[in-house]
Amino acid sequence: MPVTSMPVTSPPVQTGTDTAAAVTDALLWVDGVTKRFGSLVANHRVSFHVHAGEVHALLGENGAGKSTLVKVLYGVHRADEGRVVLDGVAAHVSSPARARDLGLGMVFQDLRLVPALTVWENIALHAGRAGRLLRPRRIQAEIAEVADRWGLAVDPAARVADLSIGERQRVELLKVLMSGARVLILDEPTSVLTPAEVDALFDVVGRLRADGVGIVIITHKMREVRTIADRVTVLRGGQVVVADRLAADISDEDLVTAMVGTTVEAIGNTHAGGGAGRPLLQVRGLHVRGAGEGSGLRGIDLGVGAGEIVGVAGVAGNGQRELADVAVGAARPDAGAVLVDGETMPANDPAAFRRAGVCSVLADPLREFVVPGLTVAEHAALWSSAGTGRIHFDVAAAAGRVADAAAWAGLSIAAPDRRLDQLSGGNIQRVLLTLALGERSPVLVVSYPTRGLDVLTAETTRRLLLDARGRGQAVLLVSEDLDELLAVSDRIAVLAHGRVAGIVDAAGADRRQLGRLMTGAPADGAPGDGAPDDGGVTGRRMTGRRVTGE
Repeated sequence: MPVTSMPVTSPPVQTGTDTAAAVTDALLWVDGVTKRFGSLVANHRVSFHVHAGEVHALLGENGAGKSTLVKVLYGVHRADEGRVVLDGVAAHVSSPARARDLGLGMVFQDLRLVPALTVWENIALHAGRAGRLLRPRRIQAEIAEVADRWGLAVDPAARVADLSIGERQRVELLKVLMSGARVLILDEPTSVLTPAEVDALFDVVGRLRADGVGIVIITHKMREVRTIADRVTVLRGGQVVVADRLAADISDEDLVTAMVGTTVEAIGNTHAGGGAGRPLLQVRGLHVRGAGEGSGLRGIDLGVGAGEIVGVAGVAGNGQRELADVAVGAARPDAGAVLVDGETMPANDPAAFRRAGVCSVLADPLREFVVPGLTVAEHAALWSSAGTGRIHFDVAAAAGRVADAAAWAGLSIAAPDRRLDQLSGGNIQRVLLTLALGERSPVLVVSYPTRGLDVLTAETTRRLLLDARGRGQAVLLVSEDLDELLAVSDRIAVLAHGRVAGIVDAAGADRRQLGRLMTGAPADGAPGDGAPDDGGVTGRRMTGRRVTGE
């Protein structure tokens, strides 16, 4: 299809307090975009603008239409109405390749890299110039130059499969920047990053802003809006409810209310304080070799009692993934054992763990939960059959069960006949949470449950975890959100270099204390003197002191 463009002759619609001239001077102007999928209207007459050197936050609940909108901007979808205006010229963005030619770049929530290829090979493929593959030294030199300019340290010769999530995101950013993007779209870029990686990303965003790049960022986190956003636009039900407001002129409470249509009361100090019941999940002397330097586990002793939430904190790659995998039977430890309600479990047998009452929320639902082509109901049928050995599934009954579970949990999920792989990351997470939390298993191993969720759904999820604790379930909660861990955990185990650096009572802990333990330093800045052992069931306890956990 030929590429067409035309000068903008009609005056723009005034939004917020901006004048028409301010909008026409914008680097990017989204003007009345509507996108339909059959009878579903995903976006209805959406308008906002971005100036050069400005960060514009696009906010809204899961399913509000944010990801659909930015995919229209990037040429993945075609708008049914409206236009995209770049530098005063309305452009026909017919494909992602055309978007890149126009100076639009996008970093997707699910990173689009080929794991088996190297960094430079991925970037060369993205550039669309196959000849670069025959000049590896030249392309690697170009990558090194751009990486140094923007502070995106990465080894061009490294295989993508061997990189951390944060490093993979740097590769995605390099892909976009080396394509000459003047407008950068970031779809929930921090949802899989550690706090340190988020800081590094925002440093890059600051450099891009100073260089005149316009940035659109989808996020659910008010802390991030306050850190980097100049303007905000809020979508609800596919329509704009807050348009082009200066971030400094609107409060967090008003933004959240605009997103969800009601006020959201954050949970306060909810720690049980009465002590845990009998140990339902224990790991003893756990050793697991990890994939990279510093990863894996080295002699972990940890336990979770009935009616208790034990949080797990740590910088990415310090054993959290290995602990969660072994705790649900998805990985085999090199040494040590996992006990469920006092019974030693067979290694590397997830079905046996499910039969014993262990249920999990997976760390990476897009890759570990979604079966391409299957519907929500079919996923629910597979979930119900896990550990049973059944090969015949009643999809209709499963559809009814997942709908009932969603109603009970207060989580809005897609219709049972929707294909799961066609939903946004947040909506996929809602389905997984509905299945896992609706099962009411004695033991829950929950990894990053609110990653990519909107404010209301995140708070609902945290309340569901607290309800699980109230029913006597044992919850092992892995999260990179320290505020979340402090809000819902009874105790927090901090992993550093594959060991338990300390276990703190959440009621008396703070972000600074946890941050020091995450780096392997004493929590109070002084050498620790150890702590009494509590029998190897719950690990070593500490209050303001470092504990080795060995």
